[in-house]
Amino acid sequence: MAIQDGLVIDCADVQAAGGVRHILIREWQDGDLITTDEALNRVTRIQDSGAVDADWGVYESEIESSSLVINGVNEGKDNTEYELTLSFFLPNLERTKMIRLQEMQGKCLMAIVVDVSSIHSSATNFIQNFVLGISDTRGNVYPNAYNRNQTYARIASIEGGTGTAFSDKTGVTVTLTCTQFQLPYTYTEAAGAGITIGATGLTATTT
Repeated sequence: MAIQDGLVIDCADVQAAGGVRHILIREWQDGDLITTDEALNRVTRIQDSGAVDADWGVYESEIESSSLVINGVNEGKDNTEYELTLSFFLPNLERTKMIRLQEMQGKCLMAIVVDVSSIHSSATNFIQNFVLGISDTRGNVYPNAYNRNQTYARIASIEGGTGTAFSDKTGVTVTLTCTQFQLPYTYTEAAGAGITIGATGLTATTT
């Protein structure tokens, strides 16, 4: 692949739907092992310490309320800085949601965003997804010492409330953000790797 190869837009591109299907979130852990393919700008494995499955929470949001925004600004020479912003709406203010959001405060996070147009390989695995909070310019594997390079995702804001009228929405819009120096990786399944959604739909693993 090269600049000279160009790009084509086909019927599937024109018909692609907007929106987010799933949001997966986890906290960076000491010993996380991230394998990337820099030539294709993708993550092929996300594993916990000891190369075992990494655990994620699956966060459902109100339909047609979630979005991933990519904002790139060239800072001079070959240095382009990208601000990634993921927003999603959690309807109905209640204790469990508040506890879960409080647990994210001050944490180094990573997230996987599965968009509505993502291609499915089976009922539980997805071929292409966007990754926030993982950015690497040194090599293709995150060893122990390098898993905190300040490009992690974090809670930027939580906005909302009860509303006033009975017809008003009650809930909060959660915004995660991260700053990195490349377009977001896609998480693309390698042989024997992928995302598996748990039976409850609230947890997932990557391997």
